[in-house]
Amino acid sequence: MKPLKYLAVVGAALFALTFTAQAHLEFKGAIGKATVGNNSPDADLEALGIILNQDVSNFTLCGNFEFENEQGDTTIEVMPGAYLVVHYGKGPDGSSKGGGLEAFLVAGGETSVTVPGKGTSKFGNGGISSIREFCPPGGTHVPDSGTTAMLLGSALAGLGLVRRHLKR
Repeated sequence: MKPLKYLAVVGAALFALTFTAQAHLEFKGAIGKATVGNNSPDADLEALGIILNQDVSNFTLCGNFEFENEQGDTTIEVMPGAYLVVHYGKGPDGSSKGGGLEAFLVAGGETSVTVPGKGTSKFGNGGISSIREFCPPGGTHVPDSGTTAMLLGSALAGLGLVRRHLKR
């Protein structure tokens, strides 16, 4: 009966770690729209490279969403592991020109995410003007934190069971 209890506790712990470790959108940074110029996919890709501080020339545009200063949270279909560059308007109501760009990573293997309706950076805190989705080249995805926690928990549970079995 004891092994069954231990197995149940380990299973519950793995579920809890996996469930709580999932993140849907990971904020990566923000810059002012004036840094890269016009509102275009090429300018947004340049902004993503600046925010991530890496070469993104081999990233591809895999989604393009245009809005008229959308004020509420927006749910969109995305590719897991993609980066979103969201253009937020300037000012509290998003009515004036300029604004800022915020970059997010789609984490947790999500295919549908909800983008915040208002920017949180000092560069732009108005409504959404556009969302550009950029996909990194294939084969460069890193397991998200939920998968990592599950693998670590499974390995530790396996070691514990093997140790217990070898003691007999």
